Amino acid sequence: MVLGVVMMATMLPTMIGLNEATQGSRQHEEDRVNNARKSRTHLVATVSLTQGTQGQREQVHNAMVQVGRDGKLYITKQPASTMVPYNGGFYSHPDFPPSNTSGLVTVSGEETPTLRWVFLDKNTHELRWGGRPDSEGHVCGPFDWSKDETYVTLDGWEGWLAVRLPDDETHDRTNHELGIDDGREVWRLYFDQNDDGADLPPGAQGLEVRLKRVTAES
Repeated sequence: MVLGVVMMATMLPTMIGLNEATQGSRQHEEDRVNNARKSRTHLVATVSLTQGTQGQREQVHNAMVQVGRDGKLYITKQPASTMVPYNGGFYSHPDFPPSNTSGLVTVSGEETPTLRWVFLDKNTHELRWGGRPDSEGHVCGPFDWSKDETYVTLDGWEGWLAVRLPDDETHDRTNHELGIDDGREVWRLYFDQNDDGADLPPGAQGLEVRLKRVTAES
């Protein structure tokens, strides 16, 4: 019995040290994750070889997500002069529990750049941005990242779509005929919330994409 007490007394400082080290390591990882989630990133669309035609993939693959002045998000390699790259990260949102980072924000392209919420329009399935009143009644998250912290998810999965509507094709042709080169081959950013094609209209083009997080320039 005495020997057992002596051994426990000897081991106790080691056990306390291991516990403190574990707690410190856990706190360090929590701080790292929290900082990484709030750090500013751009978003880049990636497309698999099974999606669409070669021409469509060339337009979308490695194209940046752009913030339009019209309150919508786009994917294009040739943005209009009124667009700015998505520049934001995960952020605490009042729709979710305290200390969450389930919201998504971006710096807008307004005359005075402002941090705005990114949300999914529940009626059109299109990604939009705006102030808190603009997002009311729509899907504001939960936004998250994939297990490798590389890609953005919404409501637990990657249902992102790059979409071209029939009117978008007409717009491109008109601009080409007029010699206007301000925003070409622009795709809209949608989310297939119900995994049923996002109710796209006849004649629309849709490509499944992933949204890769890339560190934003300082």
